Amino acid sequence: MKKLQRMKLLATGLLVLAGAVYVAARAFEPGRPWLHYVAAAAEAAMIGAIADWFAVVALFHHPLNLRFIPHTAILPRNKARIAEGLSQFIQQNFLSSAAVVARVAAFRPAHTLCRWLLKRENAEILASYAIRLVRYALTAVDDERVRGFLARTVNDVLSRADVATVLAQLLDVLTENQRHHALLDEALAGLDDLLAREDTRRFIAEEVRKSSPALVRVINQVLDLKLDERAALKIVDVALKKISEVRHDRQHELRARFDGFVQRFIERLKTDPETRAKIHRLRDEALESPALAGYVGSLWDEFRAWLPGGMRGRLPGLIVELGEKLDADPAIRAWIDEQILSALPSVVEEHRAKFGRFIEDQILSWQEEKLVAELERHIGPDLQYIRINGTVVGALVGLVIAALTQLLA
Repeated sequence: MKKLQRMKLLATGLLVLAGAVYVAARAFEPGRPWLHYVAAAAEAAMIGAIADWFAVVALFHHPLNLRFIPHTAILPRNKARIAEGLSQFIQQNFLSSAAVVARVAAFRPAHTLCRWLLKRENAEILASYAIRLVRYALTAVDDERVRGFLARTVNDVLSRADVATVLAQLLDVLTENQRHHALLDEALAGLDDLLAREDTRRFIAEEVRKSSPALVRVINQVLDLKLDERAALKIVDVALKKISEVRHDRQHELRARFDGFVQRFIERLKTDPETRAKIHRLRDEALESPALAGYVGSLWDEFRAWLPGGMRGRLPGLIVELGEKLDADPAIRAWIDEQILSALPSVVEEHRAKFGRFIEDQILSWQEEKLVAELERHIGPDLQYIRINGTVVGALVGLVIAALTQLLA
């Protein structure tokens, strides 16, 4: 406000000066005819100064508090129109889609993000924010009331979940276009590799001999054969051969049986009440199991204790590594920029009206005195130049008019 007061004093001082000059010129004019021109210039200067003072004051207040004068206190009386106009102006000129997109494109968001992430100190700052957020979240969740609420909510949702239907839909996706055969092939390949190991083969052969003593005795006595370790290994070899056949023959009978079993199981999950009830009983038993609850709780406690320290040790490095990968891949940076720039117009169009309404509501919420004070504080000093210019221009015009009048007389 100091500048505003200083400019007001200057403009008012010029008005007072013009009045003093006018009085002095009129007083000494009889003996000095040339003072007529000075008096005329001073008179016109006062008229210009007073007129412009009225114009400037009328923007913000009622001059001399005379409220009956029309078209005064223009700004406070038109607060709603100003708020709406300012809102529309900002929306159309500052928050237009084209302006925002052009500004963001010049900013090069992916490149700027990459440069920022490459600095270790920035990675440390970002990691510290993430750790503090996680620590706060873990502390909040650790509250007994919150844990109880979450446990009850999760149990309630899971207890009402149609697990059988979900499992059937999952198996439908897995078996579409015989995707499940890839899992079968992996399982058979793993089993083939395991059985091909010499220690595994001998272990199975020994277990066969130990587990079937009666069979061994019958075969040895009736068939006069000796089922020794060599014979047991032969059984393992037969099993390996059968597994190899199934692996390499896409039309093998066992594959067809496997397909049939899977399809029948999916159908039972969808339609068989007994199978569905059994799945849901398993679900309920799992949810009610204290052992499972204790196991999950212990896992959560271990994870909660590890997470902040683990993040502190690894997160900054991961952030810097992300920056390095972005820096080494111009294509992904271009993709990020494209996604941001393509998404911006719809986001701007969706939200810019909200920003405009926010500005409008803020202006409307101001009291008239506050609105006037804010506007006068920002533009008032420049408006005082209108008064100063009016004084100076008025003096010049008055001088010219007086001179022309004298010449034409």
